[in-house]
Amino acid sequence: MTTTRPRRAAIAVIAAGALALSACATDLPGGSAEQSDYPTRAIDLVLPFGAGGATDLAARAMADALASELGQPFNATNQTGAQQVTAVSNVIGSADDGYTLLADGGGSSTVQSLLPDLPYAWDDRTFVARVAGGAHAYAVGAGSGIATLDELVERATSDPSSFRVAWLSGTSTSDFATLQLLQAIGVDPNEVIRVPFSGSGDAMQAAAAGDVDLASGGTSAIASLYSSGDLVPVALTGADPNYPDLPLTADLGYPELDMTYWVGLSGPAGLQESVRDTLAGTLEQLGDEGALDDSFETLGMTVDVVTGEELSTQVHEEAETFAELNALVS
Repeated sequence: MTTTRPRRAAIAVIAAGALALSACATDLPGGSAEQSDYPTRAIDLVLPFGAGGATDLAARAMADALASELGQPFNATNQTGAQQVTAVSNVIGSADDGYTLLADGGGSSTVQSLLPDLPYAWDDRTFVARVAGGAHAYAVGAGSGIATLDELVERATSDPSSFRVAWLSGTSTSDFATLQLLQAIGVDPNEVIRVPFSGSGDAMQAAAAGDVDLASGGTSAIASLYSSGDLVPVALTGADPNYPDLPLTADLGYPELDMTYWVGLSGPAGLQESVRDTLAGTLEQLGDEGALDDSFETLGMTVDVVTGEELSTQVHEEAETFAELNALVS
């Protein structure tokens, strides 16, 4: 649910509070003094995913909006590898002054919940805001003979051992969308054939070519192949403003198929309260004003700004879901 607050008034209150803190603060334990005028220089935004994908483009749209509103550039840099661990580690090891931030999302929650012996814990990160989310599409090739979700289910359940699903890293929300479907229809994910791919785009290409029977991914990955008639999205896990006529899993009798991906903002543990409030308040303001809608709708995402404890709760619940689904795979 979007957190509603007064718009520019909220920023004024935040700034006033920060000014009061600054007037009486000295160095904080383990950190630096609170800032009343943040930001005064460029901000480094670390993107823990590859360039050109939906989450990358969404993070850059978020950065552009913040830069325009706050009057300082957000320098977005992709840092890939090690399943996002390197990027997250670099951010949580930075100063608490808000000049190095992380473009966060479901992927980092996935890694946090699945990989043992990570060099950081949940409380090493300050979650600032979740800005927007997008649905996943279950897609098949146009030549598959499948046109509906029911037909896809029939294909999968009739012979699971020959059913081929596109598989990314095993820590992708696309993979968890696939696992949700298999669980819902009573198919053991260890029986199906998991075909590895590097990204949703490649997976959708394979589905269109008939090389896999199912590909799951963000709706931005289906655009060109759906337009060309080579791909059939049989269901979406949530509404997408670009595809209002495509069926939704909940309407087809599968409300539990609700996997989404999202983009947001986080920083190191102990991120200064005045910095966090400025960033969160600005994003809430932009969300309330509809200033983010066009950029995110183009990417198939719906703006829904969530901050504070509500966000922390969502992230932890999401991680628990990922862990439960991952336990299905041997």
